[in-house]
Amino acid sequence: MSALVVVASIGIAACGSSGEDEQGTAASDAGATTPAIVASDEPSSEVIGTGNVGGPVVDPQPHPIDGIDIAESDPEQLIVRFTSGDPNCTAADASAAAVGNTVEVSLTVGITEDALSRSCLAGDVEQSVTIALDEGLDGRDVSAR
Repeated sequence: MSALVVVASIGIAACGSSGEDEQGTAASDAGATTPAIVASDEPSSEVIGTGNVGGPVVDPQPHPIDGIDIAESDPEQLIVRFTSGDPNCTAADASAAAVGNTVEVSLTVGITEDALSRSCLAGDVEQSVTIALDEGLDGRDVSAR
């Protein structure tokens, strides 16, 4: 039993002497804290457009994108093509984010709010959702995320 108390005491002393508090900030002798600096190699992203088909998405899951078409319109639009279930029971959200020299498109698909009260046909159906962009592509590549 006394060995367990000694081990616990050593563990507590080791944890308490790290010089950092629970938020990962270094504590100085004066009691002030300095935020820990975390480096990130990922460029920041900014959402530049969203689109929806079918209304609110229940149980959204990331979904593969079959293709992305660029509609030269005002505002510029991306048409995201995907394969999913019955369009009467499927809802999807798509977003486009500017990341460096690329526009990354993501897609989540789920069911509509009233899908459980409908008779939904089984099988795969080609569908699309349109994203109206807040700004043009300006020569950036478009890719699926």
